[in-house]
Amino acid sequence: MTRELSKDRSWQPDMGQVVRSRFKGSDDVVDSSVAISLKGYCSAGSPRRPLSQFPAGMSMHPKVIAALILIFSLLAIPRAYAEIDLCAEYAAVGKPEEIIRECTVQIDGVVKASNIARSYLYRGLAYQMTNQYDKAVADFTKAIERDPKYDKAYNDRGNTYLLQGLHDKAVADFNEAIKLNPNNAHAYFNRAVAREAAGRHDEAIGDFSEVIGLDPGNYRAYFNRGNIFMVLERYDRAIEDFSKTIELEPLNAEAYNDRGAAYLFLKQSDLAIADFNEAIELNPKYEFAYNNRGSAYRARGQYDEARDDFLKAVEVNPEYAAAYYNLSCLFSVEKNIQESCNWLQKAVGKGYAKWDHIKKDTDLDTIRHAECYQKILDGK
Repeated sequence: MTRELSKDRSWQPDMGQVVRSRFKGSDDVVDSSVAISLKGYCSAGSPRRPLSQFPAGMSMHPKVIAALILIFSLLAIPRAYAEIDLCAEYAAVGKPEEIIRECTVQIDGVVKASNIARSYLYRGLAYQMTNQYDKAVADFTKAIERDPKYDKAYNDRGNTYLLQGLHDKAVADFNEAIKLNPNNAHAYFNRAVAREAAGRHDEAIGDFSEVIGLDPGNYRAYFNRGNIFMVLERYDRAIEDFSKTIELEPLNAEAYNDRGAAYLFLKQSDLAIADFNEAIELNPKYEFAYNNRGSAYRARGQYDEARDDFLKAVEVNPEYAAAYYNLSCLFSVEKNIQESCNWLQKAVGKGYAKWDHIKKDTDLDTIRHAECYQKILDGK
């Protein structure tokens, strides 16, 4: 008996902001993808006055910045105003257009920069935030040229390569960042993401373990390592990591969902349902958890409850093809041929295209010789 389970993955270069990338799979895990945190190393730690403390009438328009600084000098206005590093200040609040504008003023020499390598880094992060990846790579490279020991620049260029799907280049940059700073947990985290994206599971596990050694409170590292154990069908280890994630982040619905999936693979349906219940309580719009709880109910022979959950998953997300497929399987097991075909047709219409799986799935044996089933296969 085969069911479509759904697991959440939280692959993210760990630069301080939660980013979620999901995959959907059946007996195996497929279609994983990487998402990048775009906040980056934006806090410069500057003692300068924050933007919110400027005098009310001060204009920050780019055409008058240089003139204002000259006026400040001539009028002997306190240097605290004239020396504001607007590139760093805007980076601290994550405003890409302003970051690009103010950092460019520094890079072009209109305003003196206290750290030109950092100006390139911040502007590169802003280009990354706005999906201008080639420009981001160019700026991170300039930052490295200005400061060859700038581990953050290697890390952020590696993230940009990761966004571009250039895993080998990404790993090379993360290697350099780690070489320059062996305590850079971000670089280990991001290298794990790149290695996992390239299918290098054991190496990715090793890197997430390094992150945990450097930062034992990093729940994302436990969560991501747990998902790799799921890929490797090491469900007991996955449960350990998801449990640690929940301990560190009790409101993490995805961790409950994925631990429930691990329990279900181990045929511990009671524990699985308890976890899916928690996930749904935390996120009532969580279609994955409804789908998975439906699978758990079905494993216990509670077909009415399973049907209700699959239907709820479809209600929450009408594009969720796996739930349509599970409904088809359920109706087939109940020997309702027409309903099974109807839901299978809907699943295919929503993008379900695992044809080899469909042809081998014993759940569909009841409809295998039905005319409606043959029409679906003929129309694929």
